[in-house]
Amino acid sequence: MSILARGMGAAVAFTLMIIYASAQPSSHWQACTGNPGIDWDQQIKSCTALIQSDAESKENVAIAFYNRALAYENKEDYARAIADYDETIRLNPNDADALLYRGLDKQRTGDKAGGDADVAAARRLNPNIVRRAGR
Repeated sequence: MSILARGMGAAVAFTLMIIYASAQPSSHWQACTGNPGIDWDQQIKSCTALIQSDAESKENVAIAFYNRALAYENKEDYARAIADYDETIRLNPNDADALLYRGLDKQRTGDKAGGDADVAAARRLNPNIVRRAGR
């Protein structure tokens, strides 16, 4: 095999390795799930790392904010949950789930009008959402 062919083969292999490595999801996604099977504090830590990493797409950052909001909500830290739902909605204005849960948290904190407005907006985006959420 010529030196040029070996060099080209090595360059292709190196390029594929870089592409593969950059396509691998961060290990923080294993703990930033929004699911109750993982400690809420660990989820907050992992989601925060993803949000601050500058390596995630806008869509993935919205998911990380949403999952962190769920963790804060389960710790009954509704102010932080609402702030994270705000960021989720800023990044993805059509996220009916974020609107619904922000609305429910607003209601929990005494903002009935704001909560009702968010729930209504979620319903406009997805008419079945309230039934799915158990209301």
